[in-house]
Amino acid sequence: MLKLLLREPLVHFLLLGGAFFLVFGRGGPDTTRDNRQIMVSEAEIDRLVSAFAQTWHRSPGADELQAQINDYIREEVLYRTALKLGLDKDDMIVRRRLRQKMEFTFEDTVPPPQEAELRAYLAEHADKFRTQPLISFRQVFVSLSRGGAAETDAQRILTQLASATPGASDLGDTLLLGEGFNQTPLDRIAASFGNEFASALVRAPAGRWVGPLRSSYGLHLVLVTEVQPAALPPFEQVKAAVEREWFAERRAAALAAQYRALLADYQVTVEKPAASP
Repeated sequence: MLKLLLREPLVHFLLLGGAFFLVFGRGGPDTTRDNRQIMVSEAEIDRLVSAFAQTWHRSPGADELQAQINDYIREEVLYRTALKLGLDKDDMIVRRRLRQKMEFTFEDTVPPPQEAELRAYLAEHADKFRTQPLISFRQVFVSLSRGGAAETDAQRILTQLASATPGASDLGDTLLLGEGFNQTPLDRIAASFGNEFASALVRAPAGRWVGPLRSSYGLHLVLVTEVQPAALPPFEQVKAAVEREWFAERRAAALAAQYRALLADYQVTVEKPAASP
């Protein structure tokens, strides 16, 4: 019987009305004039005009502005009423948004850095900002589809390549990645051929054929023609990236410090879950 009653719209209306009565009834805590006054300030109107112009690329007309003001009043009424009814409680979306706003507030306490601070940060974290090594190389691919002959064939082709035998580079198999790579960043090489191949390629001497190097595709005979080692660019070239990293670290530190200060005002108790029978 109770379940049937709870499904009735009239019952829902009466329950909601009762909640409103408890919140707004005579003698309630939030019935003062100040709590019931909504002031649409000049600054708020300017904000509404700016938001309208940003969306529509023009200023609002009189009727449009009045509609914006009416919508703001409606939002404020419903927002205050929702708070009085406690609708913000136990709402994960609201909790996360409020946490987010608090964290943004803490992060905004970090003042902009001086150039000297950025230069010092760059010197201390130089590895973060070094360029990738750039490697130019050629490769002859030997597919594992050759079975047990793959290793033997690779060594035979390597010997012919080393002695500059004409047509030796044509003895390999086709690989869609191509045969020549020019000034390719090491991380891109690793993404294409795998970390094992990239590490071996870095150690390979320039100017002579070596191998076979292994990848997930098969065996590779490689000739490194040029290596541009990793380098630290001038400060002016990486200043923006350094500033981003500096801010990220300082904001994280500020957030952690503010949280510890707030946590000190609370006594936290974590109940242990009941033991399973």
